Amino acid sequence: MIIKLFKAWLKINQQKFGKNEKSYFSLKWRSRNLLLLSLVVMLSISISATAITSYNFVKGLLLDSLKQQALLKTQQGEDDIDNWLAIRKTEIKTVANSVVVRSLDWSLMEPYLQSELKRLQTFLLIALVKPDGSLINTQGGSPNVKDREFFQRSMAGETVAADPIIGRTTNQLQIQVSSPILDKTGTKPAGVLMGGIPINRVIEVVNNLHQGKGSYAFALNSQGVPIVHPDTRLIGTPERAAQSFLNSPNPRLVAIAKKMVAKRTNIELAQVDGKWNYVAYTPLREANWSIALIVPQENIESPLQALNILATVLAGLLVVGLIGGWRQVQLYEEIRERALISSQQAQQLGKTLRELQNTQAQLIHTEKMSSLGQLVAGVAHEINNPANFIHANLNHASEYTESILDLLKLYEQTYPNPTPEIRELAQDLDIEFLADDLPKLMTSMQVGTKRIRQIVLSLRNFSRLDEADMKMVDIHEGLDNTLMILNHRLTATPERPEIQIIKKYGDLPQVECYAGQLNQVFMNVLVNAIDALEAASEERNVEVLKTNPNHIRIQTQLDKLTHNAIVQIYDNGIGMCEEVKQRVFDHMFTTKPVGKGIGLGMAIAYQIVVEKHAGSIKIDSTPGRETEFTIRIPVTSKK
Repeated sequence: MIIKLFKAWLKINQQKFGKNEKSYFSLKWRSRNLLLLSLVVMLSISISATAITSYNFVKGLLLDSLKQQALLKTQQGEDDIDNWLAIRKTEIKTVANSVVVRSLDWSLMEPYLQSELKRLQTFLLIALVKPDGSLINTQGGSPNVKDREFFQRSMAGETVAADPIIGRTTNQLQIQVSSPILDKTGTKPAGVLMGGIPINRVIEVVNNLHQGKGSYAFALNSQGVPIVHPDTRLIGTPERAAQSFLNSPNPRLVAIAKKMVAKRTNIELAQVDGKWNYVAYTPLREANWSIALIVPQENIESPLQALNILATVLAGLLVVGLIGGWRQVQLYEEIRERALISSQQAQQLGKTLRELQNTQAQLIHTEKMSSLGQLVAGVAHEINNPANFIHANLNHASEYTESILDLLKLYEQTYPNPTPEIRELAQDLDIEFLADDLPKLMTSMQVGTKRIRQIVLSLRNFSRLDEADMKMVDIHEGLDNTLMILNHRLTATPERPEIQIIKKYGDLPQVECYAGQLNQVFMNVLVNAIDALEAASEERNVEVLKTNPNHIRIQTQLDKLTHNAIVQIYDNGIGMCEEVKQRVFDHMFTTKPVGKGIGLGMAIAYQIVVEKHAGSIKIDSTPGRETEFTIRIPVTSKK
């Protein structure tokens, strides 16, 4: 009965019910569309913000990488000039420390200096300068140079490469490299030895620095005056005045020149020569000069055009996606899938960027080590030849000396009553003392040449340019070679106390590793320890240093459980705070002032130990007291 009544009611109200049902479902459908559309709009806004942020982030990283390439090229030019100047300064310092030069007798010095000019084939002239500034050189000139920078600084004890000037004898633009001539006590300058070298090498290196069309380089002296510039009208010397860039009407150029004179390193965008350029600048270590590379903005930012095109295409796709989402809300799942793909691509891009940073650090490390290895090998070769010559002839000299002494004894036995003249000369010469001391003298010279040969061998073993593959190596030998190279920083000087080395070597087998790279790890860790001890010495008084002298302890042992070789390097320096400990192995992180480090040493050490040798490197430090690095290397390679 109830069913019949319901059917009758439904038949009567069929039209009205159908209209309400349609309206109900239409409202429900519109609500669902609005909800889905809201989700699409929110997701689209989120994706847009993420895309813009990612674009700006990637663009910034890529631009920084391109800028670093320009800065790296400038630093390579700086390294080239620094190495060249360092060799010239070493040459003039070596000549200044010779016995002939220290005699200050020009009649003896002139032929010796003339022979050195022919041998070195670099210097235009070599001159002796007395304390009153009077000069005499190998070309016969004798001006007074008391006002010259090189004379004033060398009389204060420095070996310097001064700002380029026009020589008063040669009338040529030259760099004056000078070194003090120490008196007989070896503590006080008794004069100055100066060598004039043409500036051609510096000009060649600077003129060869370029990055694309329209780029050029220039060099400034300590006063901000160009010493090398494509526009020769801007070049100046103390004798030929030129405007310093510090007084330029271009405020941006003035700001950059001030930073260059202050020996800073950077690359920045500035308006130079009426257009926007990137200016990469870096100081020299061996002279108070700086080099700058001017690169047009488009040369560096042109690779970003592809990124801009990609961003434009992505923006267009996003607009199309929004229109499609507006028209067909049912594509919501597909949009979610695209969003997931975009997220995965962003993660992959982040991974690629990290790999790019590692590759960039490795390239810098490889370039530095290649240059260092070639320089070390060349220096070792140049030292080894004369050392071998001296060492080989000392044996003959010893035999000749013994023969002469034997002959002298035979004369004394055969002619026991010499003439008064011979007796008087024998007493003046103290023949007995000479006969006793001469063999000792020859023996000490042999010991000295053996020491030189040992140092040369250490240099060669440290560089290991010919060992690119893994091989079995004695780690103790690598540590000793590294310590020998760093010996000049361990010995006491008037400016710093001695650093004691405490070795506690265990019984280690030979380790399969990349010998040269592992030596670089030891070098980086030991240099950091030495820097920390030098910083600590500035804060500690003499009494503290007596009771707790600066020292580095090197301990090795074999972990029989893991079959790892363990090297622990400890120093009682300034220690590290927790923040520095957490970031010490990060790329480009350093606590050293500008110009003394770029934050790659410990990052490269970590990469060599962990990635190349499947080992580990950990740090334990107490701020203000001590630091200890623990390096673990598998005895047998896992690679």
